[in-house]
Amino acid sequence: MKYFFILFLFFLISSCSSNKDKKVDLEIFRKQGEKINIFESSNTFDKEITYGSTLKLNQPLINKKWIYEHYSSNNFYDHFFYDGKLEDIYKKNVGDYLNVSNDNGSLLVFDNFIFISDETGVIYKFDLTTKKVIWEINVHNNSFKNYPQNISLFLNDDVLFASDNLGFIYSIDVNSGKILWLQNYGIPFSSHLNFYKGILYVVNQNSRLYAFNASDGLKIWSFEALSGVVKPSKSSNISIDNDKLIFSNDLGDITVIDLNKQTVLWSINILSTNRIFNNFFLKISNILIDKNQIFVSSNGGDLLNFNIENGQINWFQKISSIQNHLISDKFLFVLTEEGFIIAYNKLDGNLLWSFNLTKFSNAKPKQKIHYYGLILASNKLIATSSDGFIYKISANNGEYILHKKINNDLSRAPIVADNKIFILNRSSELLILN
Repeated sequence: MKYFFILFLFFLISSCSSNKDKKVDLEIFRKQGEKINIFESSNTFDKEITYGSTLKLNQPLINKKWIYEHYSSNNFYDHFFYDGKLEDIYKKNVGDYLNVSNDNGSLLVFDNFIFISDETGVIYKFDLTTKKVIWEINVHNNSFKNYPQNISLFLNDDVLFASDNLGFIYSIDVNSGKILWLQNYGIPFSSHLNFYKGILYVVNQNSRLYAFNASDGLKIWSFEALSGVVKPSKSSNISIDNDKLIFSNDLGDITVIDLNKQTVLWSINILSTNRIFNNFFLKISNILIDKNQIFVSSNGGDLLNFNIENGQINWFQKISSIQNHLISDKFLFVLTEEGFIIAYNKLDGNLLWSFNLTKFSNAKPKQKIHYYGLILASNKLIATSSDGFIYKISANNGEYILHKKINNDLSRAPIVADNKIFILNRSSELLILN
């Protein structure tokens, strides 16, 4: 069902050299948009499907760094090289936590160093060679020490940038651990921190998108989308590619902005009408951009493929997924909320094979197991689960390879750098698998 409405949008631009916001009447920001609500009967996927052929994937690449939370500005994960056997596991308590049921914290890798943020608001630089913390810093005073903090990190050369759910954004000198600048914008930031052409982008809990100057943290411009009364976590995501910025809000809207023309190209809602007014548990996957195409899903809607220029839906599948999606050559790989890994033809959305991870679970009755991932490494799809397992599945044909218990409280997807797998668990324990 389609319906049209006029988007009255106001775009505030502030100059870094002035202390006053300058209101600019940008008529190009007033544009007729299109929203599409997709009504689904069910989005539960429960079929294991075999595939008779072998998928031919891109060659794996050796990855040396992980400087974005989601690897790149457009959330595109490469096909990584990894020949480890998951046998040598190093564990180190680096950070701290307040509540093991939360899963706050970020993990970046560059050269021989790891950068970690924990739930108590501390950021650490960890040396992989000496296995020691080089420096740690907390920009907040003791009044916030019992408040769970969610810090998003981005690394650019010798500067580490951070934004958090207290409304702070700041930068740190990587070598010394000293604060370079700090700004407080009062309202919690709820998305990960993104970076494109020297500008930092982040969304706050009121669905306002900000563009900040990376040299001082001052606002360049902001744009406010619609926002609900309830502010669910993990509903705001950002993806940027080829001067197009795509972000989501807590109502399930996907909005595309042309950064050069300063216009909203289109906006679309990916949830059914019933979910729009019951968004307390709304979570949206990373927004993946690949060759002018957008791939996105949620825990209450569909997996959709859009044209980035006009918002046209190329295809959709009825599944529930909030994890990062992967693309290699002509294929799209998805991890569902029900624990299925699925391979699709990315061009038309045809399902090729699926594999059920839950058949290896020893979950107790009524115990909910969550699955995290995916990572594509040397033709293997790697995922983790909340009961402490790591899984390897063949990306070529969906066949089982192995699963192994490595921890008790996993809550995040693994990352791959320098032929190693890195995982940060709920209690801020660092796991490194060779």
